[in-house]
Amino acid sequence: MKTSESIIEISKALSKFQEQAEQPAKSADNPFFKSKYVPLESVISAVKKHAPKLGLSYIQIPLTEENKVGVKTILMHASGEFVEFDPFMLPLDKNTAQGAGSALTYARRYTLSAAFGIASDEDDDGNSASGNTKPSNKNQAKTQNNNLASDAQRKAIFAKAKVVGEPFGHDAKYVLESYKVTDTKSMSKGEASALIKKLEAEIEAQKQVN
Repeated sequence: MKTSESIIEISKALSKFQEQAEQPAKSADNPFFKSKYVPLESVISAVKKHAPKLGLSYIQIPLTEENKVGVKTILMHASGEFVEFDPFMLPLDKNTAQGAGSALTYARRYTLSAAFGIASDEDDDGNSASGNTKPSNKNQAKTQNNNLASDAQRKAIFAKAKVVGEPFGHDAKYVLESYKVTDTKSMSKGEASALIKKLEAEIEAQKQVN
């Protein structure tokens, strides 16, 4: 992350923004995790409602690498101060215009939300821990549990995600969020296996660069 020599004014403005801003509604569905999130247009609307009068603005620069797309977000203040966030890159599941567009939209939403302190994703860890999602019967519960990612798979995911993030100073949680993964407990064995392969591919790609 880069900043201007002074960030006094932009820090004051951000503090006021976070006092005034209202949490936008999580109106979009994530079918993969059966959760809701704030769509990009709602994040932008929440920012535009208060940021301009506080002298805050931003730009998001699309970036591309081999089989990756992402964005660099720069937060600016009328005083000339700025905060430039590290590029946020995502691997492409599908090397198509639609796949790139989807990944870029996620990267823009994620980094813009982070820059302005907006919670754009649903945190369902409380429900998972308290067992609020109840199966209809014991057989269904047993079937679901047998299909969930194993402890070994979950440990492998976190270990490999940590390796992916280390060169950039990111922890495993940050890396997994870049893959739109917020809760490995609800992943199926197949989903966990696919994610492990993606992380292994990312590790190999980093080795080649280095």
